[in-house]
Amino acid sequence: MINNVRKDIWINSYPIFLWLALEPIVGLIDSKIASVINLETLSAIGIGETIYFVFIWVFIFLAYGTTPLVSSLNTKNEINKLNYFIKYGRNISIYLGIGSFFILYISSNFLISTFQPTENIQYLSSDYLLFRCIGLPFYLVNMHSTAVLRGLKYAKITFYSALIVSFSNIVFSLFFGLFLGFGAAGIGFASSLAFFSASIYSTFILKKQLNLIPSSQEQIDKPSMRKKFFNVGLYILIRSLFLTLFMAYLRNRASLMSMQEIALQHILLQLWSVGYIFIDAVAIASQTLISELVSKKVKYQKSVLQKELITVTTVISFFLAILTGIFLENFVVIFGGSNFSLYIDFQLRLLVAISLFIGCYAFLWDGVLLGLDRSKEFSLLTIISTVAGFLVCSYLLRTQNTISTLWIGLNVSLLFRSLLGYIYQR
Repeated sequence: MINNVRKDIWINSYPIFLWLALEPIVGLIDSKIASVINLETLSAIGIGETIYFVFIWVFIFLAYGTTPLVSSLNTKNEINKLNYFIKYGRNISIYLGIGSFFILYISSNFLISTFQPTENIQYLSSDYLLFRCIGLPFYLVNMHSTAVLRGLKYAKITFYSALIVSFSNIVFSLFFGLFLGFGAAGIGFASSLAFFSASIYSTFILKKQLNLIPSSQEQIDKPSMRKKFFNVGLYILIRSLFLTLFMAYLRNRASLMSMQEIALQHILLQLWSVGYIFIDAVAIASQTLISELVSKKVKYQKSVLQKELITVTTVISFFLAILTGIFLENFVVIFGGSNFSLYIDFQLRLLVAISLFIGCYAFLWDGVLLGLDRSKEFSLLTIISTVAGFLVCSYLLRTQNTISTLWIGLNVSLLFRSLLGYIYQR
């Protein structure tokens, strides 16, 4: 029994891990390409990415809200409802992508100006953001298609899609950004082309897999299905707004320190993203496994699955904390240059390591709550934790205006998330 559960966790986690690993690694390579051009381009991309990710993480409900429900409908063999839910979600993805592009097109200059950049960085950030946002509809369609496939237990397609995105993004970034000399605009356009390619692939595979599933006879209550989609989506949307605004705040405060410090914060957060993918892969996989378990009328609490998930998380948390504490400076120098090593002291290394240790449990509980269909609690704990982190960070910055203070605020937020996440799932 234990071996079967471990196998399920592994089969559903490793493709997600590889997908999540590729995304920040490509981001770091883009940062390296930008730093080769000049520091202004690197700073511009740091600002542009912050604004971009605020928008795309607002729509993360397309992935987080879709996977558990798809798994539940598939387990219950309610295929007609499943097909309607998938089609409806895809249409919403397209509309949201197009709408987001126009919103960012109109408001990009104002949003960039809140970081108080120099005139040239403002110009470079605007170009980067515009060309990257062209690909927003394709990004969201790809996100939705791969989320559905994970719910159907075809998690490996998520990795194949990410492989297409990563390879295309690197090649196009080098070609448009460096070879043709378009700089920040070229790097942004490369991302759009990459997600265009991946969205075609993932949508094709999804349609192919759905054709293999035999139809069912149940009636579809379309208003109820739409209500379910938006109820779950609303909670996750509110959660994403608070979380992304808090992360944007951490970047924004770094930009008010100096150009070097916003570049350093950008690199640290990219490295942090690489770190947490180990547990995020398990958390995302747990949504499908827990939803499937509950659909079979099996209680999650005190189950073998719960024990195995906690064991895996504990091992990962210790590994990441120790690795970061020892090698953080080396990683920063590799991706940002030796001039950033002056900013990496013992306190900052310790704070980043602690954030990964605590964050492992916070991320796991996110997946558990969504698998248990507790999206309201999932949203509430994030709101409380981000507000706590913001208040602590704002207070400390009055007397300690440093990068370390920003990471203290992040740690406070993660601590609240991990504690509340454990309480809410009981």
